[in-house]
Amino acid sequence: MLELPRSARLVAWGNAALSGATSLDEATDRITADDPAHRVSGLPGETSPVGISLALGRLRGHGAVALRLVLPVPGDPTGLPGPPAVNAIAVEAAEAAITVGGRSLALVPGGRGTWQAYDVAPASSSVPTVAEVERMLAEELRECAEELARLDVAKWGPEAASLLAGRARSSAPALPQSYPPRAHALLTQALRIGAVAALARRSEGAAVSASEMGQRSVVLDRLATASRRAVEAACSNAPV
Repeated sequence: MLELPRSARLVAWGNAALSGATSLDEATDRITADDPAHRVSGLPGETSPVGISLALGRLRGHGAVALRLVLPVPGDPTGLPGPPAVNAIAVEAAEAAITVGGRSLALVPGGRGTWQAYDVAPASSSVPTVAEVERMLAEELRECAEELARLDVAKWGPEAASLLAGRARSSAPALPQSYPPRAHALLTQALRIGAVAALARRSEGAAVSASEMGQRSVVLDRLATASRRAVEAACSNAPV
């Protein structure tokens, strides 16, 4: 199953709502999915948690014109604006939604259906374009596949082979229709590559030496990073 992180759903459907491409009710349903009703704590001016629909309205009132997705991991906080304490919380969650425009806020998911808003430092609103990330992902996939073949470890199991070939039973969740087709395609490919990298970590493959295993781990790290960057770009490049 290829699934979007919660913050990716918030960014994609929040952007559609902020731009007027979809209703707040539709955005709330898509963000919540199968979870209990989502509640956001810590929004400026709010003394208690509020629902997603009201939260998006409050963000717009604070000047937000869009949301940007960040998928950080330990050692790679790329895209997090600080302060360090908030960065650490986002890294632990492995995801966050950052406001673009107006008051700088980060929304970080906690327990199921819960979010916490934090004030953060102003951050650049620019993200790589879908075309730029498409080229990066294709290059990384080619180089990593060649390296794995050299190590004789590109012997994928049936589940990973199916994902690579695009035969997974469950396709990636759709972005809002307002997003361009290339963003939809990039998201599907990125989630598939990330799932393959995660599956590959479950076994040692054909690597027989500690050196080969270390090299294999580095390659899989590169694939996972490329996948995260592509998911970020696909969700954050909201149509204008």
